[in-house]
Amino acid sequence: MEENKDYQVYRFDYLTEGSQLKLEHNVYCEDVDISSLITQGADALEALRQDSIDGEQKALAIVQAAAKQWEQQAAVTQKLNRSLEYLRTPEVAHTGNEWRKTGNWRDAEEISNRVYKMTCSVWEDTKYDRETKQSVPVAWYVTWDVYVNSPKEGYGEKIAGQNQKRYTDKAAAMKYLDGRKKAYSHLFTEISPQIPKEYEHHFTVHGTLLPGYTVEGQEPVKAEHTAAEVSEGDISLPEKAEKPSVLGKLAAAKLDAKESGQPVRQGEKYQSEERSSL
Repeated sequence: MEENKDYQVYRFDYLTEGSQLKLEHNVYCEDVDISSLITQGADALEALRQDSIDGEQKALAIVQAAAKQWEQQAAVTQKLNRSLEYLRTPEVAHTGNEWRKTGNWRDAEEISNRVYKMTCSVWEDTKYDRETKQSVPVAWYVTWDVYVNSPKEGYGEKIAGQNQKRYTDKAAAMKYLDGRKKAYSHLFTEISPQIPKEYEHHFTVHGTLLPGYTVEGQEPVKAEHTAAEVSEGDISLPEKAEKPSVLGKLAAAKLDAKESGQPVRQGEKYQSEERSSL
C-alpha cells in the first residue's frame, strides 16, 4: 500500500518472465476534503469528471502499449527458455545393451540403451516348515517390463510386461523369463536404435528431436550445436558432402595403383566397397 495526501493505492503487480504479466492497482479515497469542489455546481463537476476520465483512458493506452511491448519481449524469453531446456536435457542413463543387476531385491536385472529399457525380477515365496524348522520355497513370481527409455523426466511409456506371474517350479519360471528376454533381444542390438514413430514424442523437447536420435522413416538430423554457439549466434549450416561415385573410386584407385606400380583389381576390392556403401 502507498499513502498519498488524498488517496491510498494498493498494487498487485506480478511478472512471470516469458509467460505472464499482471498489473492490478486499486485506489481508495477515504475522508478526503471535497469542500472546494461541491461549491462549483454539478455541471462544472461533471465536466471536470469527464476530463479526468479522459486522462485515465490516455494513461491506460500508454500502459497497454507498454504491455504489448512486454508481450513481444516475453515471446523472445520463452523461445530462449525452450531452447535452453532442449540443450540442457541430459543424456539418458543406460547399460549399453548389457544385463546388469540393479540390487539384491528379488534378483532384479536391467538391460537398456538410448531408446529401450527392460527390467525383470524373480521373487521367491517361502513357507516355514515346522518339522524341519526351515523356510521352504513354495512359489516363484516373475515380473518383467519393457519401457521406452526416455531422457525426459516423467516420460517412458510401457511397451509390454507381466506382473508376478506365479510358478511352483523354479526351472519353469526361469525358462519363461529367459524366453521373454529372448523375445525382446532385438531391441538391444544397437546403442541408439531408430525410434518407432509412435514413441517419437518421448525423445523430443518442444517438438524438436533430441540430438543423436533418428525416427523410423525419417532422415537423421546431423547438425548439432552447443549452448555457446546458440547464444553467440555462431551457427552455420554444413555443406552437404557428395557421395563418391563408382567411377570416381575406380579413377582414384587406378591413380594410386599407377603410382605404387601395383595392378588394379576392380572386380574385388572396390566393387565390394561400393556394395557396402549403398
